[in-house]
Amino acid sequence: MHDHDRVRQADGAFRVSPFNARPELHDAYDWPVPLTLIDSTLRKTLFTAGTVTSIDGFLRIAEQLALAGVRHECLNVDWTGATTPPERQLELVRAVGSRDFGFTLNVFADTLLSDGERTPPVGMRETAELLVGLGADTLAPGIVPAAGPDARARQMDELEALFEVARDLGAGVTVTLAQVGLRDLDEMVPAVNRAIELGALRIDLMDSVSSLGPEALKLFVRTFRDRLAAPVPLTMHTHDDFGLAAACTLAAATAGASPDVAAGGVSYRCGFAAMEEVVLALETLYGVRTGIDLTALTRLARTVARESGLPIPPLKPVVGRYAYLRHMPRDVAAALRDGPDAFPPPSSCVAPAMVGGRLEWVWDSLGTDDMAAALAQSRGETLTAEETSCVRRALDAAVAGIERYPRWLEPGRVAEIFDRTLADLRRRETTVPAAVTDSAVEAGVAAFDALDPRRAAELAYTCCAWAPWADRLAVGRPYRTWDALDEAARAGLAGLGEDSLAALVDKHPPIGAETGNADMRRRMENTRSQELSVARAELTAIVRTRLRRMAAIEGGTGRWSA
Repeated sequence: MHDHDRVRQADGAFRVSPFNARPELHDAYDWPVPLTLIDSTLRKTLFTAGTVTSIDGFLRIAEQLALAGVRHECLNVDWTGATTPPERQLELVRAVGSRDFGFTLNVFADTLLSDGERTPPVGMRETAELLVGLGADTLAPGIVPAAGPDARARQMDELEALFEVARDLGAGVTVTLAQVGLRDLDEMVPAVNRAIELGALRIDLMDSVSSLGPEALKLFVRTFRDRLAAPVPLTMHTHDDFGLAAACTLAAATAGASPDVAAGGVSYRCGFAAMEEVVLALETLYGVRTGIDLTALTRLARTVARESGLPIPPLKPVVGRYAYLRHMPRDVAAALRDGPDAFPPPSSCVAPAMVGGRLEWVWDSLGTDDMAAALAQSRGETLTAEETSCVRRALDAAVAGIERYPRWLEPGRVAEIFDRTLADLRRRETTVPAAVTDSAVEAGVAAFDALDPRRAAELAYTCCAWAPWADRLAVGRPYRTWDALDEAARAGLAGLGEDSLAALVDKHPPIGAETGNADMRRRMENTRSQELSVARAELTAIVRTRLRRMAAIEGGTGRWSA
């Protein structure tokens, strides 16, 4: 069951810290042999408020559970003092029990065993016959606290009778213990030992309201096991009220109790120990084989979500969309350059394919020129620095125009903007004169003077992405000569405050680029004002070059006045 070599890595699948394989950790583990995962997905889906799962939908979920490798499924039928249970619970048992999914069906019913005082509305034999007739393989009575010795004695007599009925019906018996963290072990253990003597196949422990932390739960399981009359398989059932369901379930497993899980963590309140989290952690961090097909985990969780109508939270570990969605600059650039199947994947120790997922990326408000360059490379293009910046600005502008979540661009939309922006840039470049001649520049200034204010401001903005500067340059017309236009452009840049300048520098990545180690060491010693002074000079040079080139292009083609 345990594979020390798997704890560290599996080529192309996962890589985790060697600390996970340290002997001082593994010597303290006491894994159940065999570790036998039980599943509660169907009943927990039914118990999740507001879900819309049809019986056919439950059967489709059951099919996926079987394909994933689930071998033991648990359902409930609860009379809760009434003369009949909810019809949906009976429907579900009947539908699942009538099919051969390849897993055993364990059914809990609150009328299989009383508290020794109150008589259930339906007798134990009637309940057992009903459940076995519906397809239950094992019956699961719940041993609840008894009010005193006499009540406990009557309860144990009922338990013995139940085992006899189960044998007559050809069914096995498991025992359920709820609220274990809040119960008295001295009251609980003798009843469990009696069930073991009678032939209980398994004891299902439930920390129903999350009363135990991971370390306490580990201690509880060890203490409970030490007091049993004979070895018997144990399971542990935990909820996620503190966000610790997976951690508690794993802790219990290291102490000898197999996991009880549900795909997607579905359940009431805050959810349940999620199959995908528990199984993936066991397989990768602990090197424990679970018998579950990891590649089925994402498909299974999505099936539950689709059939129940309950969306998978985006931030859900393992199967949520964000688990393998990348938007940080280095991650996106790596995904674009190396491809979605590269290993190790960006910012993860598990390959998405291992759990049936895939790496995705989006462009959001953190875009960089390096991302734009990687995007170009992935599309077989080589861009100049200026083209790269223009593409990045176009994508950033598209993101900024999104007013609602999610504020990002999907790859298809990114490709459209990239292609359109690059085509426009290169269409303009085809009209560049062989040389930026003075006559072309002067003609361009004259054309600029003749434009309407809005168009003039738009063209100025393409030279320096700062709207106040572009507006002032447009308002200051006519210039009539390049020298006058150049002087106005310089004056506008000289008048920028430090905060405005710092913000503007971020829009011009060539500013501050490395020009050699010695130069960089010198610049790192500059004060903020000194460095901004250097940046202002670089910005001015860039803007002047763009402005003069634009004038030459448009003066030579007459497009400004078009």
